Amino acid sequence: MISLIISIALILIILALSIVMFLSKAFLERITIVNSFCIAAASGIVLYLCNRKIDTFFDFQIHPAICFVIGTVVFFLAYFIQTTKVGFWIFAVIFSAAWAFISGLILYAFVTKDMVWFWVIFGVSFLINIGSHIRSREYTSTTT
Repeated sequence: MISLIISIALILIILALSIVMFLSKAFLERITIVNSFCIAAASGIVLYLCNRKIDTFFDFQIHPAICFVIGTVVFFLAYFIQTTKVGFWIFAVIFSAAWAFISGLILYAFVTKDMVWFWVIFGVSFLINIGSHIRSREYTSTTT
Protein backbone atom coordinates (compact mmCIF):
# COMPACT_ATOMS: atom_id res chain seq x y z
CA MET A 1 0.00 0.00 0.00
CA ILE A 2 2.82 2.39 0.86
CA SER A 3 4.56 1.69 -2.46
CA LEU A 4 1.34 2.53 -4.29
CA ILE A 5 1.05 5.85 -2.48
CA ILE A 6 4.71 6.63 -3.16
CA SER A 7 4.35 5.71 -6.85
CA ILE A 8 1.28 7.91 -7.29
CA ALA A 9 3.00 10.80 -5.49
CA LEU A 10 6.15 10.39 -7.59
CA ILE A 11 4.19 10.27 -10.84
CA LEU A 12 2.24 13.38 -9.87
CA ILE A 13 5.40 15.25 -8.86
CA ILE A 14 7.19 14.40 -12.11
CA LEU A 15 4.20 15.32 -14.26
CA ALA A 16 3.48 18.50 -12.28
CA LEU A 17 7.10 19.63 -12.61
CA SER A 18 7.05 18.94 -16.34
CA ILE A 19 3.78 20.85 -16.78
CA VAL A 20 5.00 23.81 -14.71
CA MET A 21 8.14 23.99 -16.84
CA PHE A 22 6.01 23.67 -19.97
CA LEU A 23 3.91 26.65 -18.91
CA SER A 24 6.74 28.76 -17.47
CA LYS A 25 7.85 31.49 -19.88
CA ALA A 26 10.97 32.14 -17.79
CA PHE A 27 12.08 28.51 -18.18
CA LEU A 28 11.19 28.35 -21.87
CA GLU A 29 13.22 31.48 -22.61
CA ARG A 30 16.29 29.77 -21.15
CA ILE A 31 15.83 26.17 -22.23
CA THR A 32 18.86 26.30 -24.53
CA ILE A 33 20.97 27.60 -21.65
CA VAL A 34 19.73 24.77 -19.40
CA ASN A 35 20.55 22.18 -22.08
CA SER A 36 23.99 23.72 -22.66
CA PHE A 37 24.71 23.81 -18.94
CA CYS A 38 23.80 20.13 -18.55
CA ILE A 39 26.14 19.14 -21.39
CA ALA A 40 28.95 21.37 -20.11
CA ALA A 41 28.68 20.10 -16.54
CA ALA A 42 28.59 16.50 -17.72
CA SER A 43 31.60 16.94 -20.01
CA GLY A 44 33.73 18.65 -17.36
CA ILE A 45 32.81 16.13 -14.66
CA VAL A 46 33.34 13.12 -16.92
CA LEU A 47 36.73 14.44 -18.07
CA TYR A 48 37.76 15.07 -14.47
CA LEU A 49 36.61 11.65 -13.23
CA CYS A 50 38.17 9.79 -16.15
CA ASN A 51 41.52 11.44 -15.53
CA ARG A 52 41.51 11.33 -11.74
CA LYS A 53 39.94 7.99 -10.99
CA ILE A 54 40.15 5.74 -14.01
CA ASP A 55 43.27 7.01 -15.88
CA THR A 56 41.95 5.71 -19.19
CA PHE A 57 42.41 8.52 -21.68
CA PHE A 58 45.75 10.13 -20.87
CA ASP A 59 49.05 9.12 -19.33
CA PHE A 60 49.16 12.44 -17.49
CA GLN A 61 46.66 14.10 -15.20
CA ILE A 62 44.66 17.08 -16.42
CA HIS A 63 44.29 19.86 -13.88
CA PRO A 64 40.72 20.45 -12.63
CA ALA A 65 40.90 24.05 -13.91
CA ILE A 66 41.47 22.72 -17.44
CA CYS A 67 38.42 20.45 -17.02
CA PHE A 68 36.44 23.57 -16.05
CA VAL A 69 37.72 25.48 -19.08
CA ILE A 70 36.80 22.56 -21.37
CA GLY A 71 33.34 22.45 -19.79
CA THR A 72 32.96 26.20 -20.40
CA VAL A 73 33.99 25.82 -24.05
CA VAL A 74 31.52 22.95 -24.44
CA PHE A 75 28.80 25.17 -22.93
CA PHE A 76 29.32 27.90 -25.53
CA LEU A 77 29.63 25.41 -28.40
CA ALA A 78 26.41 23.66 -27.37
CA TYR A 79 24.63 26.99 -26.98
CA PHE A 80 25.67 28.24 -30.41
CA ILE A 81 24.81 24.92 -32.04
CA GLN A 82 21.34 25.19 -30.54
CA THR A 83 20.84 28.61 -32.12
CA THR A 84 20.69 26.92 -35.53
CA LYS A 85 17.47 25.27 -36.63
CA VAL A 86 19.03 21.82 -37.13
CA GLY A 87 21.02 22.01 -33.89
CA PHE A 88 17.93 23.07 -31.97
CA TRP A 89 15.97 20.02 -33.14
CA ILE A 90 18.85 17.64 -32.49
CA PHE A 91 19.19 18.90 -28.92
CA ALA A 92 15.40 19.02 -28.42
CA VAL A 93 14.94 15.36 -29.34
CA ILE A 94 18.01 14.15 -27.42
CA PHE A 95 17.17 16.06 -24.23
CA SER A 96 13.47 15.22 -24.39
CA ALA A 97 14.32 11.53 -24.72
CA ALA A 98 16.94 11.74 -21.96
CA TRP A 99 14.62 13.44 -19.44
CA ALA A 100 11.80 11.08 -20.36
CA PHE A 101 14.09 8.09 -19.85
CA ILE A 102 15.21 9.44 -16.47
CA SER A 103 11.57 9.93 -15.40
CA GLY A 104 10.62 6.42 -16.48
CA LEU A 105 13.73 4.91 -14.91
CA ILE A 106 13.07 6.60 -11.56
CA LEU A 107 9.55 5.25 -11.54
CA TYR A 108 10.69 1.78 -12.61
CA ALA A 109 13.65 1.50 -10.25
CA PHE A 110 12.14 2.93 -7.10
CA VAL A 111 8.44 2.27 -7.34
CA THR A 112 6.78 -0.20 -9.69
CA LYS A 113 9.28 -2.51 -11.48
CA ASP A 114 6.67 -2.58 -14.25
CA MET A 115 7.78 -1.91 -17.86
CA VAL A 116 4.29 -0.84 -18.92
CA TRP A 117 4.40 2.06 -16.46
CA PHE A 118 7.96 2.84 -17.57
CA TRP A 119 6.83 3.25 -21.19
CA VAL A 120 3.70 5.20 -20.25
CA ILE A 121 5.69 7.70 -18.17
CA PHE A 122 8.41 7.79 -20.84
CA GLY A 123 5.85 8.63 -23.52
CA VAL A 124 3.99 11.26 -21.53
CA SER A 125 7.21 12.87 -20.32
CA PHE A 126 8.68 12.86 -23.83
CA LEU A 127 5.59 14.59 -25.24
CA ILE A 128 5.65 17.23 -22.50
CA ASN A 129 9.38 17.82 -22.92
CA ILE A 130 9.30 18.03 -26.72
CA GLY A 131 6.32 20.37 -26.34
CA SER A 132 8.42 22.54 -24.04
CA HIS A 133 11.15 22.73 -26.65
CA ILE A 134 8.64 23.58 -29.38
CA ARG A 135 7.07 26.31 -27.23
CA SER A 136 10.52 27.67 -26.35
CA ARG A 137 11.05 28.53 -30.03
CA GLU A 138 8.51 31.32 -29.55
CA TYR A 139 10.70 32.91 -26.87
CA THR A 140 14.18 32.35 -28.29
CA SER A 141 15.87 33.59 -31.42
CA THR A 142 16.74 30.22 -32.95
CA THR A 143 15.50 31.00 -36.42
CA THR A 144 18.71 30.74 -38.45
